[in-house]
Amino acid sequence: MRIQDYVADQTERVAESLAFFLDSTIAERRDWKPTAENGEATRSALQQIGECVVVNGYMAKLIRGDEVAPGLSYDLTFASTEEAQTLLLESAKELAQAIRTLPDADLERDFRHPRAVIRGSNLILMPMRNMAYHAGQINFIQTLYGDSEFHVPPTWR
Repeated sequence: MRIQDYVADQTERVAESLAFFLDSTIAERRDWKPTAENGEATRSALQQIGECVVVNGYMAKLIRGDEVAPGLSYDLTFASTEEAQTLLLESAKELAQAIRTLPDADLERDFRHPRAVIRGSNLILMPMRNMAYHAGQINFIQTLYGDSEFHVPPTWR
């Protein structure tokens, strides 16, 4: 198996897990922004999903060599949880396809990302890591409202 295929598979799996974690968050807490110690609001679970949708689409374009805008806006709003999950899974599928089609030589190539020049082998991992991070953030939000159960996605078994 090529590394691109493995990373693409794992990218889709972490998106499925992230969608599951959003669904396991009680409905009235999906838009909840816990307050930080300094009084500032944090981001809601749905806002974190929005970031992942935007980042996945952006990274798919970057990997394919498409034109990318210099700035990103993470201000997505969703009509429903189902829409958020659908857009997340679609963005992960698009990203996974871009990763699968990346030529082996591009794993050693440098890509110009707005924050840095990044080697292809690291670039293809960034969105998966981002989604895994946000999965943990959503799980943390669950603990803040008293849900201490770890909701294990069915794909983990």
